[in-house]
Amino acid sequence: MSTRWRWRGSVALLAVCLAFVIYPLLPNDDVINSDWPAFATGAQMIVTNPTQMYDLHVQERYQAEVTGGRHLVTPGINGILPFLAPAWVALLAVPFDVFGTDIGGRLWILFGLACLAGGLYLAIRPRPPSEILPAFAAVPTALVMLNAQLDGIVALGIGAAIALWSRPYLAGLVLGLTLMKPQLVLPLGAALVLTLRWKVVAGWAIAGAALLAPTLFLNPNWIGQWLAQTRATVAPVSREVDLPHLGVLLPDAAQTIAVACLTVVAIAGVVWLASRRRDDFPAAAAIVIAGGVLAAPHALPADLALVALALAVWGQARWFDWLALSLAALFCAVAPAPAPAFVGVALIAWVCLRAGGFFTRRSPGPAPASAR
Repeated sequence: MSTRWRWRGSVALLAVCLAFVIYPLLPNDDVINSDWPAFATGAQMIVTNPTQMYDLHVQERYQAEVTGGRHLVTPGINGILPFLAPAWVALLAVPFDVFGTDIGGRLWILFGLACLAGGLYLAIRPRPPSEILPAFAAVPTALVMLNAQLDGIVALGIGAAIALWSRPYLAGLVLGLTLMKPQLVLPLGAALVLTLRWKVVAGWAIAGAALLAPTLFLNPNWIGQWLAQTRATVAPVSREVDLPHLGVLLPDAAQTIAVACLTVVAIAGVVWLASRRRDDFPAAAAIVIAGGVLAAPHALPADLALVALALAVWGQARWFDWLALSLAALFCAVAPAPAPAFVGVALIAWVCLRAGGFFTRRSPGPAPASAR
């Protein structure tokens, strides 16, 4: 590709990135139609009523105040968009909720986009910052923005951990950010344990304890309440993009066992594939990052932003990889279930196998700058 066409392509991608940042500032963007009402509901309840934070009937009353009386409907849930995230997510949302539903929601979205950009930048250093453009300009970023989701914070945790890899305790501490959506990093945890990265694991555990302590102080029973309600997020009508979701398509009696087995199988497959590229840090890291979405018991199209992060970390993605990611993410966002699960699994498997060297010529990539 000539320098002129490469420059034009970068300008076009930069324009798309700027559009994503500008869109939440436009007056026609209605944050009520995103997941922000759920986070705002959690923020209000953890301050005023933490003992009933996961009671959907109580949430309905709080969410009516957040939405101004508008009733929201999401597949599998009647009446509201429930807050089902870990309690510390509600604590994080508190300062944003102070600004009110509209302004607070817009600030929340911009914060998530800034985290995503920061995570991408930290993950690819010392390569040129322009290399984050294909990942940030991809459709999954638009889904993160439109849904006001937390994937940017998870990406920041992973990117910062890669940048701090030579300082394992610090790398583990920043991985605490991934606990905003812990279901997306199951293969990462397994890989760290199996490779005996105990210092990283210790830092990650300390970060988890720091998040856990204030929420337990507010409500010692929240863990049981949270786990009891998270089952509601995994439903046949959900637009999931993960392998375990295929277990939900089985009869009710077999669903729980099927989801658990598929999760274990996916984790094992991802870790095995990454182990084959242990001499190539970017490739192994990309497999573990993308595989986290594949193995998650609950992953929606917006979570494909982590697959974009994986491609950026790998550093050898071609134009057709980015095109496939965007087209698949767009399909998964609009197609009825269970089609997104099949397309999402196929996409992530393609990315993992590509990074695993099955369709590319193997050449060890550079270690992260901090590990040199």
